[in-house]
Amino acid sequence: MIGKPLKTLVFILSVLLLSACGEKAKPLVETEQEFDTISDFEHLLERGKLVAVTNCAAINYDTRESKPLGFGYELLTDFCRAYDLDLELLVNENLDSCFAMLDSCQVDVVAVGIGANREMKQRFLLTDPILMQKSVLVQRLPKGWSKMSTVNEVENQVLRSPIDLAGKTIHLPAGSHSVRLIDHLSDQIGDTIFVVVSDTLNSVDLIHAVHRGEIDFTVVEEYVARMASLSLGGLDTKLFISVEQPLSWAVSKQDADSSVLVAFNNWIDGIEQRHLSKVLAKYINRGGVFGRKPTPSGHLSEFDDIIKKTAKNIGWDWRLLASIIYQESHFRLDLESEKGAFGLMQLMPVVMERYGIDYDSSPEEQLEAGGKLLQYLENCLEKRVADSTERVKFVLAAYNAGLGHVYDAQRLASKYGKLPDVWDDNVDFFILNKSKAQYYNDTCCKAGYLRGTETFRFVEEVLERFYQYQTTYN
Repeated sequence: MIGKPLKTLVFILSVLLLSACGEKAKPLVETEQEFDTISDFEHLLERGKLVAVTNCAAINYDTRESKPLGFGYELLTDFCRAYDLDLELLVNENLDSCFAMLDSCQVDVVAVGIGANREMKQRFLLTDPILMQKSVLVQRLPKGWSKMSTVNEVENQVLRSPIDLAGKTIHLPAGSHSVRLIDHLSDQIGDTIFVVVSDTLNSVDLIHAVHRGEIDFTVVEEYVARMASLSLGGLDTKLFISVEQPLSWAVSKQDADSSVLVAFNNWIDGIEQRHLSKVLAKYINRGGVFGRKPTPSGHLSEFDDIIKKTAKNIGWDWRLLASIIYQESHFRLDLESEKGAFGLMQLMPVVMERYGIDYDSSPEEQLEAGGKLLQYLENCLEKRVADSTERVKFVLAAYNAGLGHVYDAQRLASKYGKLPDVWDDNVDFFILNKSKAQYYNDTCCKAGYLRGTETFRFVEEVLERFYQYQTTYN
């Protein structure tokens, strides 16, 4: 039989436990008083503020610009907007410390890509995946790689299989899910892969350490690796050491009713994949914490090499292709127009889908798709415009306005006594004037209205810049 003092102690402990993490339980005055039935998330809504912690500040939360930026920041802001909450975002570069803050109820969520392995699922409530990503080995390219005459010379001096990691040392940040991944990989290859865990350096710091030659290897998520490879020369990020894995955010298991987790999952389910890809691509393509590569002296852009490669594939002068890219995006990878055109060559979503690229595609993939579109347009116009020099003007017009409007302008030229295969003072007149009802309502027109001044200027400005590039860049 329990005595009165012990009953009192049990009662007090019960009240304290129910009051932890959210203070949603009220002290009981009478044993028959009803418990608070408000959920943890409803308490958060009453507070009016979400407190989150993240790491890798310049990727997830960058305050160096005129307004806060960052992949994690944008997503958290979107979540808070959906539930009319203010956002308090903390940064702690040590992931283990982030988890400790969650355990002690200092924050509501750890907004860092967390691998959904068994250990993490036991410790925390994990949201539905924010991203699906592979883990990538970051290593240096061999000394003098840029002057090597063949690809094989480079390939023979870098690791290309997880088996090659036997006996190697990989540096990882504290709390990284890659620690467990490397342990598992060691078992799979039947040899030791040494892991050095850093309490003070995050993934970005370790990538810089690889770049400077201070360490040999680190492992990061694919999107961080792509930021690095776009911005830092001499790094190789081609070796995947995992299958695609879900990356989630963490909520405390002390959310007894899981209502906070449910709110996050409802929001995640409502995110359009296209929107998420665009947000991620923006930070990948701007280089994030790594910044952008400076344009080398004597070069038009940092993309000159891949512009030349694409131009060669389609039989164009690379400076003409460069002029189109400058006209469209000023060499900005992440530019998106009000109409939805995206990337270096401002491709519309339907074109991106046709050629198998998305908002996360690399510069090479973007230019390859743009090159295929130009080649397609040229093939369509080849029989209509025999002269190849003249045909370039028609291709540029079609790239800007679409083939339908160019075909209309050619039909109008034929009808009104102009030459349908000559641009200057012939077809260009009908492109320029296709905004007039007299022409777009003509029975020979099938594509309708066009604000032709834009297309007329596009052709004129691209060619004028191309001629300037020819005299400057050999």
